[in-house]
Amino acid sequence: MRMQEGCLGFGNMDEEVFPYILFLPKDRDKLVSMLNGVFGSEAKIEILKRVPACGEIKIYQKNLIGELPYSNKTVIKNLKELCEFNILHEKMEKQRGEKDVWVKYYLVDERMTWLVLLFKRPSEINNMKSIILQLTRLYYKSIVDLGSKYGIGEDDIKKEMS
Repeated sequence: MRMQEGCLGFGNMDEEVFPYILFLPKDRDKLVSMLNGVFGSEAKIEILKRVPACGEIKIYQKNLIGELPYSNKTVIKNLKELCEFNILHEKMEKQRGEKDVWVKYYLVDERMTWLVLLFKRPSEINNMKSIILQLTRLYYKSIVDLGSKYGIGEDDIKKEMS
């Protein structure tokens, strides 16, 4: 791996490093608010620990309420805030049974997969290939968009990556 002079490196590390790709809000106030909101709340971290690592897997509100040691109100409030930070997206579906009921579920925003991965060990993730490909696609698209703003073409980016 090449590093330009003046860039920070990890140096010598005794532990394996998981290469997280972080997609964060551009607006500094939103960034600070999101990071404080998520990492300043044990309830939000516990919710994110229960979120599957990748894919269109639904996280049902009723299951979280049943699993977490918090009141219904606390779980719902924290889910709402995770939606406001665009980490989760709230959806509804009709479940058929003796009596049809509408239930709330949540999906992770694709760009926020990294946040869920922060709370997983690589050995806990059974769909690593899918995650790597998803993050590569997102990262590549983001870096090409950023490069175009600074006059760097996609061909130059491809050359640098090889």
